[in-house]
Amino acid sequence: MRKTILRRHSGQSMVEFAVLAPIFFLLLLGTIDLGRAVYIYNTISDAAREGTRAAIPFDTPLPTSAAVLGAVQSKLGGGFALSTDPCLLSPPCASPTTPTTPNTGFIWYSSGIGTPGRGPVTVKISFLFQPWVPVVRDAAGNGLVISAQSTMVTEY
Repeated sequence: MRKTILRRHSGQSMVEFAVLAPIFFLLLLGTIDLGRAVYIYNTISDAAREGTRAAIPFDTPLPTSAAVLGAVQSKLGGGFALSTDPCLLSPPCASPTTPTTPNTGFIWYSSGIGTPGRGPVTVKISFLFQPWVPVVRDAAGNGLVISAQSTMVTEY
């Protein structure tokens, strides 16, 4: 009689695991995706600040847009597919373009790079973040645009 009772409950833990495992893995992978998003934001924020610092003239030769892009790319390192904002190729470009390809981004900078005198210089990086978790990816649609901007004033 006792063996019969044990057999009835032997599959209970397997059913509980089957019910709770998807929720557990969704939370686990969602936490990893959130960590990726925070890492990307911190990285592009640091790169935007570094690019703005490189745009401020403090010595000769005066900085150029190539110096700003070089400073941003050197701060980012590998793993980021960022390019110059396409609207900068046909001036005037007052506002940055939003990226449309997942896990890529654009670097936008304002006019006034290397211009002596008092004036603001802005560098903005926009990155289209695509989550790894399928449920979160479906909820996010094409992705989530993460952007960071830095503005500094030249005083020379």
